[in-house]
Amino acid sequence: MGGRRTVLRHTLAIRARGSARLTVPLFWRPLHDACLEAALDRAERECADGPARPARLSPYVRLLRWAGSRRKG
Repeated sequence: MGGRRTVLRHTLAIRARGSARLTVPLFWRPLHDACLEAALDRAERECADGPARPARLSPYVRLLRWAGSRRKG
């Protein structure tokens, strides 16, 4: 890389209240993590040779995505 460096920083701070205390860990955190992993894989593809092992969606995240797509119509 010849001394060139890139820093990627992602900060998420949440204080879950009410129903979010249930929905964040069950729905939003897994979806968010999958999205972030995909973004980091893409960044690594753009900046280097790509990830050694690209992230894969877990069966649970695939189920959540499927359920979400069914709700939309």
